[in-house]
Amino acid sequence: MQTQANFRLLFLFAVAIFWGCGSQEGARSALTGKVGAAGEIVVVCDEEVWNGAVGDTLRSVFDQPFPVLPQYEPWFDLVHLEPEAFDRFWKPHRNIVVLELADRVDTQDPSVMIFKEKYAREQLYVVGKARNSNALAGALHERSQELLSAFHSIEVDRYVGLISLSENEVIQDELGKRLGLRLTVPRDARWAKKNAEFHWIDRQLTRMKGGDNHDVQQGFFIYREPYVSDEQFSIGERLRKRNEVLKAHVPGPSPRSYMTTEMRYTPSYEEVLFNGGFASELRGLWRIEGDYMGGPFYSLTAYDERSGELVTVEGYAYAPFFDKREYMREVEAIVRSLIWYEAPETPAAP
Repeated sequence: MQTQANFRLLFLFAVAIFWGCGSQEGARSALTGKVGAAGEIVVVCDEEVWNGAVGDTLRSVFDQPFPVLPQYEPWFDLVHLEPEAFDRFWKPHRNIVVLELADRVDTQDPSVMIFKEKYAREQLYVVGKARNSNALAGALHERSQELLSAFHSIEVDRYVGLISLSENEVIQDELGKRLGLRLTVPRDARWAKKNAEFHWIDRQLTRMKGGDNHDVQQGFFIYREPYVSDEQFSIGERLRKRNEVLKAHVPGPSPRSYMTTEMRYTPSYEEVLFNGGFASELRGLWRIEGDYMGGPFYSLTAYDERSGELVTVEGYAYAPFFDKREYMREVEAIVRSLIWYEAPETPAAP
């Protein structure tokens, strides 16, 4: 829980640093597109650096379990590359960490620098330098949560950018008119339910594994409630409200079954700043009471001062044949794309 708290406290700071760093290779239009798998970081260093204290420090950061998944998955997958292999085919990779040990003028004080777009658009590029391994390991450890936050936040931002290339304008328009908010909604999403109390957006995907097609589902819930006191932001009240709403509106596949929170694994709770206001986050596992389905969810509750209400936007994934980390990063990206929206007024007839 302390690690998660540190991660959230540094989230905005890391984003600010990231966007404050300019491109290292000229104008944006001159850069190639990024390459590499989502959630992958290429670490460029000598073998002895990778197998020593410096590599151990990186693994202790990025091999931590991604929060509240049904099985272990690391925050990032690390790929080691020797410096001589770091050629033009690898340089556009989306996430790069270059580590160097040398006795030079620029390494007398250990340093860890974060750049964006050095060799590719939307690239995050980190350079660590020091005279010896202990100094570099210490510098990386000191900024470990900042690095974790920066890499995670840019992955989330990339999903938002990708989805925004093909948005579902019909659902977006209805969200604006019915609820006064906007989300970056994928084109292949559809309405599963919409009424005065509850809105449910469903996304059905098909992915190949082991020579067979398997279904993957992502869902998003939106509901409002009158704001009465700050106690409503507490973990106890958020879970109580969540279970109450889902029991009423999200039935399972069998009679009398419904979605609820899996409490055998403690949900992660954070109080955060969001869109300039106070909000709370929940990360946990959902299950179907009366059936055998389950998976991870991410929930954000924020105060809408226009209406004096709390707005909860939640996303979940169901992917029993696949790892869940990247599906949940995409879910988080969609949930955190929430902004308040005022529909433009229709001009009066002349």
